[in-house]
Amino acid sequence: MPTDQLKDIHGLDAISWWPLAPGWWLLLFSFLLVILGLWIWYYRHAVSKCQGDWRKDALIEWQTIPPSPLPTRAQVEQLAILIRRIAMQRYGRQSCAGLTGNQWLAWLSQHDPTGFDWQQRGRILIQLPYLPADATMDTDQVHTLYQVIKTWITAEI
Repeated sequence: MPTDQLKDIHGLDAISWWPLAPGWWLLLFSFLLVILGLWIWYYRHAVSKCQGDWRKDALIEWQTIPPSPLPTRAQVEQLAILIRRIAMQRYGRQSCAGLTGNQWLAWLSQHDPTGFDWQQRGRILIQLPYLPADATMDTDQVHTLYQVIKTWITAEI
């Protein structure tokens, strides 16, 4: 019979998934580039946030201590706190956190980006706690401190 001579149809062999076609390699490479780009962007954003935020925060705080509306004593107290925090941010807590009195002023003079003489002109910072509440302070000296502290915020190390 003629149908006995027919042979069964065999299917094609299964297509192997490996090696990948060039389009899949291109897609995989593109995906890895996107992941790498996002990781680099996140890392740079996180690092810049850690390094740059203290300057923005310090500048905002500096602007809240305007020379005129606050009493002079309150200005100097806030400026003393601000310069201490700025110094710790710039040079590390170990470098200056424990310094007091003349050692603190000497450290400030040594590390000041403008060369301001803290030992002579910034003495009010260490004398303030010992002054009577009604003591008068030189407003020009306070204004000078105010401007010098701004340079600490904006100057590069």
